[in-house]
Amino acid sequence: MKCAALITEYNPFHNGHVYHAEQARQIADADITVAIMSGQFVMRGEPAIYNKFLRTQLALSACDLVVELPAYAALSAGEYFAEMGVKVADYLNCDALVFGSESGSIKDFEHVAMQLNHIEEHPEFQTKLHEGKSYPRIIHELLDEPALLQTPNNILGLSYVQAIQHYAAHITPLTLQRHQTNHHNQTIDNQTFASGSAIRKALKNNDASFETVVPSSVKHLYTSPQLTLDEVFPYLKFTLLRASLEELREMHTVSEGFEYRLKEKIQSAHNFNQLMQLLKTKRYTYTRIQRMLMNCLLNFKQANKQNEIDAVRILGMNEKGQAYLKQLKKDFPDRHFITNVNKATASYFEPEIKATEIYNALSGQTADDFNTPVIRVQSQ
Repeated sequence: MKCAALITEYNPFHNGHVYHAEQARQIADADITVAIMSGQFVMRGEPAIYNKFLRTQLALSACDLVVELPAYAALSAGEYFAEMGVKVADYLNCDALVFGSESGSIKDFEHVAMQLNHIEEHPEFQTKLHEGKSYPRIIHELLDEPALLQTPNNILGLSYVQAIQHYAAHITPLTLQRHQTNHHNQTIDNQTFASGSAIRKALKNNDASFETVVPSSVKHLYTSPQLTLDEVFPYLKFTLLRASLEELREMHTVSEGFEYRLKEKIQSAHNFNQLMQLLKTKRYTYTRIQRMLMNCLLNFKQANKQNEIDAVRILGMNEKGQAYLKQLKKDFPDRHFITNVNKATASYFEPEIKATEIYNALSGQTADDFNTPVIRVQSQ
């Protein structure tokens, strides 16, 4: 069975994701589509609008198998996010990885990825890195043709291609050109497609306009957001006030002395937006700061970051996904494909279990990694 991987967040799932899954199956000539999905917290540096179990149900309206991206990767910048996503795809023996981009040309990605691999080995790259310059800034300074790096999905796509070249050369990278709507559009002005940002805003405002841009078969599952940054803020403030500078310095993605800024600015912040305004600098994007904050909230320490995949958490499947999983277990008897977490398997997923426990404590949700069995649906 030929398998196409999609590295996703589905925050929340919408018609653009359905299109992605359908086209991925077609251009990869795949029998199976696997969604490698962020769990309770996402790359934007915020809690997912719905927990991973509900988002799995939504995703199975178009995908055959849904597995969890490691939680540390979900709250990381593009390079590590892509690396771990590709390693999960490799662990699942996927044949292709299909991602959306503004470019739509895989040859462009492969060409620039090769350039970047050479640049990263150059002494000047390391010099600029030690100077404290960000990865994107260094690349813009050293790359001959940085045009591909002007848009967010292109940048992430490039990280996927680089990761494939480094860690899983047997996987074929493929890309689909994004259409209809911009990644950050805040309004729903199309009857079929809308950005995740616009849909989250509509759901938060109880605006029914989202109903035309999500799959009709699962439309009834879309409710008010389960957890927002405003609700997280009091607990985040407590975390930052309680922690010592040394503890904050150990947190995943906290670097370059930013722990001092966190301790200073939290004193006078009264809500999340105000905190972000106080923390923002030219050097740090909002997203980068938000990831730091969520890693502090979850007590994700840099020293505990994993670099290899020892097991994969299976969140949901249809009959096709179940058949593929059965084949994987036969072909790779030493690999761990975990459908139900228990005492014997919990050690593989400690960060993910912790993220769920904290998500539930803040949101009042009760579905967790132990009481929620793998989600099964009928194939479409």
